[in-house]
Amino acid sequence: MKILKAISILVVLSGISCLTFAADSPKYLADRHAAKQVPCEACHGKGTPNGQIQMDNCLKCHGGTYEKLAAQTDGGDINYHDTHMGQINCIECHQGHKPSRLVCDQCHEFKAKVP
Repeated sequence: MKILKAISILVVLSGISCLTFAADSPKYLADRHAAKQVPCEACHGKGTPNGQIQMDNCLKCHGGTYEKLAAQTDGGDINYHDTHMGQINCIECHQGHKPSRLVCDQCHEFKAKVP
């Protein structure tokens, strides 16, 4: 009986810790940025955010140039930053305040996870 009680307590505690972890996990890219203390202005620029993100704002932290970013993400089977489509604006795939999506999947079926 003591073993059953101990197992029950462990199950409940592990369930609580999983829920706590899930609640603390950033949901969207903007949440990840906020968790790292990146201010809204870093992406949106100065003034009131209007939803428009310039690729140059992304590249200030991620690579410096699109070519350098492509070089940094090279090495896997597919480099999503070096495609037959050329330079694709970051926000085509990386959505800040909604789920990100791989624009390549409009024609292909890569099913890669996009941060």
